[in-house]
Amino acid sequence: MSNESDTSLTPYMLIAGPILLMGAFILWPAADYVGTRGTDSLAQEADTLMPLLIAASLGTMVMFGGLYLLNSEMMANADGMNKQLLTVGSILIIASLVAFIMGMGSNVSVINAENTDIDAVDPVGTYETEADQKDSQQNYFDAGSTAWQMSPVTWGLAMIIIGFVAFSSQRPEGAMGFVLPSLMAVGTAFLAAPILNEPSFFNIIFPVVMIFHIIIGGLLLSGNLAVPGSE
Repeated sequence: MSNESDTSLTPYMLIAGPILLMGAFILWPAADYVGTRGTDSLAQEADTLMPLLIAASLGTMVMFGGLYLLNSEMMANADGMNKQLLTVGSILIIASLVAFIMGMGSNVSVINAENTDIDAVDPVGTYETEADQKDSQQNYFDAGSTAWQMSPVTWGLAMIIIGFVAFSSQRPEGAMGFVLPSLMAVGTAFLAAPILNEPSFFNIIFPVVMIFHIIIGGLLLSGNLAVPGSE
């Protein structure tokens, strides 16, 4: 007889995390903006962006947590080269999470800077001039863009590893057998985003990646998909 200790958080996290993150991504005002336009778009919406940042941050941690748990469950059933690949995959997932948190932290800094006083006399906790404030905001925004830039590569490689191990450890049988191996194709398309540097492509592939995580979580939850090697 099963009990609460037998319940896996993996499918719930793979469903809930992407939903929160994708919702914040759709509503985010600076999705396609760079330079001063990106900074200004955040500054202009500073009073209303914190709820989106909270949702995005929570969604990011929950989603990557679910992906890490899936990777760990597969690692428990793997050996040899597959186990080594999944170890690398866990590092890539953590690197992706760190990049996202740094990127969101930079946006928080831009918003907080907008709400910080400008006072040429008081040197504590204020900006000296408006130009000083704008320079700081631009530096925060650029730092976040740098952190985010390579996250599709680390995230995409992690998906490729999970898909490859799923394919090599258990030959696909039926339509459900190709779900996890399909991560190889999705991950390859996703890691190409920084290389192509085309916002329209990212705006398409990012929701696809989110939806694919939700599908995997839903299939795991319904019992139509099992972690390779598990009973």
